[in-house]
Order: sequence, then C-alpha cells, then structure tokens
Amino acid sequence: MAAFAIERGPDGRLRPTGRIDYANAPQALADGERLAADGPTAVDLAALESSDTVTLGVLIAWAARAARRGVTLRYANLSPDLAALVHLCDAEPLLQAT
Repeated sequence: MAAFAIERGPDGRLRPTGRIDYANAPQALADGERLAADGPTAVDLAALESSDTVTLGVLIAWAARAARRGVTLRYANLSPDLAALVHLCDAEPLLQAT
C-alpha cells in the first residue's frame, strides 16, 4: 500500500498517487486544496490507488472548496471502481470527471 502524495506535473495537472485513507485524509485534503489554489486545473487520478468513500469524500471536498474560490477542478482517469462509486452515490454533479 503506497502512501498518499500529490504534486503538480509539468503539464499543470495535479497528480495524486498512493492511497487516501482515514489516517491521511485530513492531510490529503489540505495538500490538494493548497495545490488547487492556483486556478482552474485538471486532476489526473490514474495513479490514485484508492477508490472508497473516504477517497470520494476528499475528491468532493477538493471540488467544493475550489468552487467556493471560483476555481474549477476537472477529474480525469478515474479507476473503474471509483467511477462506479461516483455513479452509485449520484455524485457526478459534484465532480467534473472526464
């Protein structure tokens, strides 16, 4: 199980890696919010290993907090499991996913 990390790639996309879990969710939330403060951005989830409700909660919180600042986050490369959870929870309106 890989530890969570997030960085901004050379193309400007945010790239979270590893797992978001109960223990690191507060730090993941803060790190993502800090990096997303620069303006509209894409978030590439290809290397994110978790696809549970904690992960979904952090992604929704990132989007909501960014929106309050007038910033739009667009999520890309959701895993099939995470995409299914988003659909099951009817969370598509809360996440702009491609």
